[in-house]
Amino acid sequence: MSPTIRSLAIAAGVSRGTVDRVLNGRPGVNPKVRKHVMALAAELGYKPNRAGRALAFQKNPLKIGFILLDGSDPLFQEVRAGVETIEAELAGQGVQVDFRAMTRISAAEQIRCLRALGRGPLAGLVLAPLDDPAVAEELARLVRRTGAHLVTYNFDEEHIKRLCFVGADLRRMGRVAGGLTAKLLGGQGPVLVVSGTREIKSHRERLEGFCEVLGQDYPGLRIAHTIHGVTGNDDTYREVSAYLAGHPLPRAIFITGVGIGGVGRALREAGRPDVRVVCYDRRPETEALLREGIVDFTITQDPFMQGYQPVKLLFDYLINGKLPAAGSLFTKAEIQTRECL
Repeated sequence: MSPTIRSLAIAAGVSRGTVDRVLNGRPGVNPKVRKHVMALAAELGYKPNRAGRALAFQKNPLKIGFILLDGSDPLFQEVRAGVETIEAELAGQGVQVDFRAMTRISAAEQIRCLRALGRGPLAGLVLAPLDDPAVAEELARLVRRTGAHLVTYNFDEEHIKRLCFVGADLRRMGRVAGGLTAKLLGGQGPVLVVSGTREIKSHRERLEGFCEVLGQDYPGLRIAHTIHGVTGNDDTYREVSAYLAGHPLPRAIFITGVGIGGVGRALREAGRPDVRVVCYDRRPETEALLREGIVDFTITQDPFMQGYQPVKLLFDYLINGKLPAAGSLFTKAEIQTRECL
């Protein structure tokens, strides 16, 4: 016979209320006690009354927090569309999404969103965690207080204990970009790299994958210079224009994140349509530069599913007790050219 909450409480030496809070992902339980109860539930084969739980959560919905990394970026607006779609599909089924959009990509802004979400009960949280000690500390405090279960999206952090990561295989995407650049240049020549803030792990992993391919397979292709820390089109334009004016022109430019509009403007003003460009994502400005012939390839990462899938995974776990199929679920990557538009 399957154990009950009462028998689990007796076996664990805790109250039924404690077991109920653990099984339903609610706060107010010592982490060691939570771990002990969960281990006993798995060992004894506890199976929740899913219909009863769903009915109870319709009256008192579980809150899932979702932190959007950049509310103004078209890429993350597609992520938001995924969240809104799954939220509509799950309406009335026991979960509620509390959506927070960061106004700028910074540790202080992500901490502000974490603190806002942490003021009340929180069963689950979805975020793209910035690589900053202050963010890690604030996230740990939130989890200790609320008991929230985490899913990361877009990029991951190895030190964070989470149910799952949903997003692109970033290092592999960097390798793909390296291979495409090598084919454009016949495996020879200098490349200018434009990279974003170091707090965003995706920029680092893409660049690492890119460099791996060059080092392993294309020794004649070299990185002439890397521009770090760009945050948008304006600073990208200034940095790339200054580099083009003061150095031998690169044969290609590889962009790890934002700034494609600034690169396009700099190349247009320099009169150098012969410089090849490889970048990521399908923003409106990227499509315009593909049509113009300035961008040769862009590599997409299915941002819609990066919003949809994390909320669905948390719903399946919190309501139905179903774990994700794997620790990392990689979204679809596609190579886009002008002919794909």
